[in-house]
Amino acid sequence: SKICRELDLRIPNSAMASGIEQALTFEAMVGYPMILRPSYVLGGRRMEVVENREELHSYFERHSEFISKERPCMLDQFLLGALEVDVDLVRGPDWTLIGGIVEHIEAAGVHSGDSMGVLPPQRLRESTCERIELLSIQLAERLKVIGHLNLQLAIKDEAIYVLEANPRSSRSVPFIAKATGIPLIDLGVAAACGMTKSQLKLDNLHWRNTDVVSVKGVVFPFKKFPEADSILGPEMKSTGESMGRGADYAEALMKAFISCNVHLPQKGEVFFSLRNKDKENLLGLARVLSKMGYSVSATSGTAEYFNQKGVQCLPLKKVDEGRPHCVDRIRSGHVSLVINTTAGRRAIEASFDIRRACTDYSIPCLTESDAAEAFVLALRKARTGQSDVQPLKATEVFI
Repeated sequence: SKICRELDLRIPNSAMASGIEQALTFEAMVGYPMILRPSYVLGGRRMEVVENREELHSYFERHSEFISKERPCMLDQFLLGALEVDVDLVRGPDWTLIGGIVEHIEAAGVHSGDSMGVLPPQRLRESTCERIELLSIQLAERLKVIGHLNLQLAIKDEAIYVLEANPRSSRSVPFIAKATGIPLIDLGVAAACGMTKSQLKLDNLHWRNTDVVSVKGVVFPFKKFPEADSILGPEMKSTGESMGRGADYAEALMKAFISCNVHLPQKGEVFFSLRNKDKENLLGLARVLSKMGYSVSATSGTAEYFNQKGVQCLPLKKVDEGRPHCVDRIRSGHVSLVINTTAGRRAIEASFDIRRACTDYSIPCLTESDAAEAFVLALRKARTGQSDVQPLKATEVFI
């Protein structure tokens, strides 16, 4: 954080607390929602987003054995609705090369290993990409990194925030190397060996010079674990990745979903269970699906809203409202796709049965609004029956 402030780079408000009493003293400064993380974790283990003081107390009670003065808990401002990106670069003795910028498809809050990603970015402005490149090079030079540097950034209201700077190769390197044809591993070795710019062919290595769109797919093991919840968050759950390449974003998305064994239903019923703030945002998606010939159902509150807005929607009971309820309908085979967004510990626990039924019956379940919109793009592309093979390319960097 000291270096970021020195370079005038934005970072989220943050603090460290050894217990709940100290955490409460930082409550106003960090603000809600906030993301909590114990010290020395991998894969986002025990990371959670908390929405209020009650959830803050609950977190420290449940994880007290992992938090102490020697191992404080990180409290970070959660940038709600921000767009996250991964940047991978390599720096040598007298050169720095950006491998690529991967735009996360899901909004901030999903672990980078669980988030789908696309290169080149589809929502970032060109000027924002240029600012990200400049920031990344500045940070690499200030850190005096030799070799790989992975950055995780968040963009909110056109402001760029630095979330992480990892002086190592990242899980995104293989994806970026294949998507761009830039041999990042060779470059990392060259940097570690002290090779200078004059010893390498760097002039034609530009990550934006690609006419193919690549999407990183994500593989999850939920079906193998009966109690596993498919909702995505800051704690990593995926066990593998795939890659879809296409002439456009929709084709790459379609291939990424298919390669992860995610079914793209061509007909049937789409069930919605949405938190209040997502109802308006996903109304347009419900309209699109209805026009595509899918029938629409939803829990009572969402169904009432959709019907008022002109989208014909079948209301279904929640699990605690009596039977037959929405989970009965999913398990009966009537539902082909589920879109379930929720937040807050209690709401997540209450909607677990919906997501578990989808896992058990191999029904696609989208738990994030941006992912749902991407899925519908893939559905529309799959209906055309058109796709082509996009070959990988390789570039030689050694003279």
